[in-house]
Amino acid sequence: MQTKKQESGSITFSILMILMLLVIAFLVYMLMGGELPKKTKTIGVTSPSQNLYEDKSDISGGEFSDGLINPSFSEKYSLDEFGVGIASKEIFDYDINDDGKNDRITKTKHENGTDHFWYEYKIEVNQNGNFIDVTPSGFRTTEGADCALQKLKFIFKPDFRVIKISRKWEESWVKPTMAKKTTYAFSGKNLQEIESENLKEICDVSELF
Repeated sequence: MQTKKQESGSITFSILMILMLLVIAFLVYMLMGGELPKKTKTIGVTSPSQNLYEDKSDISGGEFSDGLINPSFSEKYSLDEFGVGIASKEIFDYDINDDGKNDRITKTKHENGTDHFWYEYKIEVNQNGNFIDVTPSGFRTTEGADCALQKLKFIFKPDFRVIKISRKWEESWVKPTMAKKTTYAFSGKNLQEIESENLKEICDVSELF
């Protein structure tokens, strides 16, 4: 009986020694800079194409866009020997007054043989197949090599609006002047100014959109 008790005590002592060695080894590992394995949680896998889509604004460098995409008509034209004339024309089909019929926005680029040019916009609503011009006065840009004095941006949701930001020329093309923001929306059948406010003095109004 005494022999069995001695054997049992010897086994218990051996187990305790093994556990103690494991604890010591663990402590040494932690002191040497080891880390416990971390659990990882998979939220979702994003493909490279999805990344390109999500980061599209960053890839483009945040450049100004007038909001018009996917023209139904697009054509480029030849300028005269002085680089003057209509350079291009695009037509966009949008239902801008929510009557279920496609209306029309025409964007025309004009060159004058210098670093300055402009885009002219024409807005027409579809009334029983007849396109009626509802373009407010001054719906064109004023562009230069260093600064833009006037730009327009078209917004379609939740309601159709056009934002025009412009400033006056003073002394030189690049001298900052006070910029004014004007918002247009439909009031009845007409596209009218609904809001106007001064923003700040700036050279390139593109930066304020």
